[in-house]
Amino acid sequence: MNELTVGAVAAQAGVSVRTLHHYDELGLLEPSERSAAGYRLYSAADIARLQRILFYRELGFELATIATMLAAPDEDLLREQRALLTERIERHRAMVAAIDKELSARKLGLTLTPAERLEVFGGTTLEDNADRAERRWGASVHWHQQRERVAGYTAEDWQRLRAEQAGIHQRLLDAMRAGTPATDPAVLDLAEEHRRHLDRWLHDCPPEVHRTLAEAYLANERIGRNYDDMAPGLSRYVHDAITANADRLTSQKKTSMHA
Repeated sequence: MNELTVGAVAAQAGVSVRTLHHYDELGLLEPSERSAAGYRLYSAADIARLQRILFYRELGFELATIATMLAAPDEDLLREQRALLTERIERHRAMVAAIDKELSARKLGLTLTPAERLEVFGGTTLEDNADRAERRWGASVHWHQQRERVAGYTAEDWQRLRAEQAGIHQRLLDAMRAGTPATDPAVLDLAEEHRRHLDRWLHDCPPEVHRTLAEAYLANERIGRNYDDMAPGLSRYVHDAITANADRLTSQKKTSMHA
């Protein structure tokens, strides 16, 4: 005999005997045979039907709905199963993506809600670059300092930070487009304003730290703002201005010390 007892089927399917009895009482899964002693015996077709029932239960359908679905022809049933699985896969992928995004945002220290992040950053998803930024800067004191600072920022704080940042970037871009040399005193003042912006909002930014960041900008790394997204060559221009400003500050410090 190829038929299985209710206990064997329960063990094979990972359900309780009580569940199989309940399905039998509802007419959802009636065993094909009975033993001479009156025990339920399940055929291969019965077990295949059970697998379908459990599949739909996993998808969250009620037993009454499952009974209707099982009445469909096998080919239609397979198509429906595929469509349901595809829908669930896409839903789970979206959930995983949302969780990954939230974890990345926390790596950067962002405590804003997803709605607040959308309001402040729009389509610029800073958290998408969290892993790269952490690999590049995670061991630095400044990375941890930045995370601690921004953890307390409200949406309004971020809006002020972003507005100030955008203003500095725009003036640097205007200077480059006007043909003003990166070493011009006015451009160095913009570079200094950029350094103080970082120092005030994100982390301590002495000239040498600013110089290191300039190297990252020149390497076109997406840490903070990718200047070449604004205009080709802007990363080089900003790098040169920051480097010249760092040299200027170092020179001023030396002069002050020897005065």
